[in-house]
Amino acid sequence: MYLPKPKTLADTGLSKELLLRLTLRHVQEEGTLSLPALSERLCLRGSVVEPLLQELKTLQLVEVRASGRSGDIIRHALTTKGQYEAQELSARDGYLGPAPIPLEAYNKLVLSQALGERCIRRDRLELALGDMVISQELVNTLGPALNSRRPLLIYGHAGTGKSFLCHRFNKIFDDEMIYVPHAIAVQNTIIPIFDPLYHWRAEGYVHDQDEDMDTRYLPCKRPLVMVGGELKLDTLEVHFDRQSRQYSAPLQMKANNGVFLIDDLGRQGFAADELFNRWIVPMEERRDFLSLPNGLHFDIPFEQILVFSTNLDPQAIADEAFLRRLGYKIELGAMSQALYKKIWLMNLEKYQLIANESLFDYMVDVLHGNSGKPLIACYPRDILGIARDIMHFNGQAGEPLDQIILKRAWNMYCVH
Repeated sequence: MYLPKPKTLADTGLSKELLLRLTLRHVQEEGTLSLPALSERLCLRGSVVEPLLQELKTLQLVEVRASGRSGDIIRHALTTKGQYEAQELSARDGYLGPAPIPLEAYNKLVLSQALGERCIRRDRLELALGDMVISQELVNTLGPALNSRRPLLIYGHAGTGKSFLCHRFNKIFDDEMIYVPHAIAVQNTIIPIFDPLYHWRAEGYVHDQDEDMDTRYLPCKRPLVMVGGELKLDTLEVHFDRQSRQYSAPLQMKANNGVFLIDDLGRQGFAADELFNRWIVPMEERRDFLSLPNGLHFDIPFEQILVFSTNLDPQAIADEAFLRRLGYKIELGAMSQALYKKIWLMNLEKYQLIANESLFDYMVDVLHGNSGKPLIACYPRDILGIARDIMHFNGQAGEPLDQIILKRAWNMYCVH
């Protein structure tokens, strides 16, 4: 995708009023700024920024100052009137960054980068999940589920690897790049979009050296937004922070063109029904309807793989009407003894433990058998980790692991 840098004010798609305000704020922040430095900060050509400076000078908000050894570097500073105006602006809007892109451009961008009908093949999925021990049956279910682009519910006992699995979904798209704008403008309101918590710059892509490329956009990997019990409903709406005086984009907006994982569904500080009711329309129409505190309504694409994960009974947290709207419901339960043994051996190697073959049989037949606990992925990882800690404490590092230590580790881990 090629996004050329705008050559004129009209090409930016933004109002002159918005850009004048933003220019004034940048000059206020730095004290004095040259035209090239201001262009770099706004991510706009000098041919766009220079007329803005000229108008600010006409309005007696900015004045010219020469500095530098030879006095030939033209810098711009605020007049007394400009300082007052900038203070008034900063009290209302704390955004100070590159020029935004208009809402219409953002919507077109997201739709053009949507996963759409792009098909995930078996080899690509298996590569993304290569560090996991999972059954072919699960791979056979996950592939079609992700290709459907419909919301997905993964449920099962705690410790079955649901979160571990979901965290790897965006690795499927590791070799793909999208563009994320620094911010968007809804009329004259600026909403930052790029968030370094979720948007990782694409490596190996020379963006800044292309003078004709619009640097208001950043090349990134497809995002993975993960939230759990800490999720609050207001993070799904446009929020204004009175302290920073900045707007924040809702989480689903930051997840556009990527994966949005809601972990521990049912353990948030609000009823799951409230979340489901909020998203019934976006899930069906693939559009989300938002509003600003001033009452202005707008809509954006809802283009992401939406994944819910829970260790609760789905029927206890959602009604049938909502469950029908989820494309796939995948249960993660106990695994086969063969897969369980693979995880056992992987963790023996991870913790540098030595154990004979019979110790695995003791783990399965005696410890699991007597307790009735299912063979799930968390037990080898956690219990062998405790066994390693016990041996290090006792000065037994390097010695073979035995039944006594394994049972002690089991008893420390399991609640009786």
